[in-house]
Amino acid sequence: MASRARLCVDLGPAKSRWEAWCALHGLTAADGVRQLVHGVLSRDESSEGVTERERHRLLVEGHRERVEIRLTQEELEAASQRALASGLNVNRWMVAVIRAQLVHEPQLGEREMRLLADSNQHLAVIVTVLGRLQAHGGASDAGCVLKDTRAVIDTHLRTVTQVLRANLDRWSR
Repeated sequence: MASRARLCVDLGPAKSRWEAWCALHGLTAADGVRQLVHGVLSRDESSEGVTERERHRLLVEGHRERVEIRLTQEELEAASQRALASGLNVNRWMVAVIRAQLVHEPQLGEREMRLLADSNQHLAVIVTVLGRLQAHGGASDAGCVLKDTRAVIDTHLRTVTQVLRANLDRWSR
């Protein structure tokens, strides 16, 4: 006899709270339970078998299939606005949303890539300054140079942290 792929759970008095929570998050009760179960199982899977790096490689570098998604006009307009704000087209934005959910890594838009590129240019300046400091070995200038270098490093770290946090927040909504 074949096993059914369904689960029936008696929630008792918690059912109304569960349905309210699901409605608040735009889910059916069944979808909410399905997400909970898959979330718990995926945590176990990540500790077994495929590593996160391998999963990322498979998701990003693997063969791609075309998928058709039907949206209402309002949904498409909202997606288009968010995509435009991110510097992406709608298709790329949808792929980024899905990948962010699957691999739990930031999916950077045009603006974020520009900010990180600028920040990396600041790091290149730091490397140059540190190289000069090492080459000259002057103790009198060392304190001033190190203070300036620390300020540049702190700015870089804040910039990168803000960009990554903003991306993770955006894609995990």
